[in-house]
Amino acid sequence: MKYLKLFIVAAAALGIFSACTKEYITKEYITNVNGAQIFVKDYTINPSDWKLNETNVPGSDNYYYCDCNNEDITDEVIALGTVHAYIYTVYDAAKNLGSWNPLPFVYPLEIVTTDDSGNEEVVIVAENTRFDYQKGLITFILQDLDGYSPEQITNSMSIRVCVTK
Repeated sequence: MKYLKLFIVAAAALGIFSACTKEYITKEYITNVNGAQIFVKDYTINPSDWKLNETNVPGSDNYYYCDCNNEDITDEVIALGTVHAYIYTVYDAAKNLGSWNPLPFVYPLEIVTTDDSGNEEVVIVAENTRFDYQKGLITFILQDLDGYSPEQITNSMSIRVCVTK
């Protein structure tokens, strides 16, 4: 009798605690109706790939841009999916360490200029890397936030694009 009571109490406790921790994850919950797929493409954008968009309008910002094909960006993605882009930046060249940073990405760019007296000075300009997309195409944009034309691009850039369908 003593063991029967202990068995009943243990069974009741097991039933109560296991009911509180059970999780049901269905395919529809995780993937929505159509399912989710992520397509990743890495781009290396060389200095010669960038084109300067000059507005020739005083006070307007000029910017560099680079168009890249991406067949993963479909009408379905535009309507129901997402597009994310990341730029690889090196933060410790001596140790070859870097990280993928999401776009838009604003970072300080140090520029050495010469003033009217011939003295060199270092000016820090905020530079913005962002992107835009349409069906089959992604455009990367590089723009200085000081209102002037961006400096000439001298290094290749690594950009990763993730398309979720």
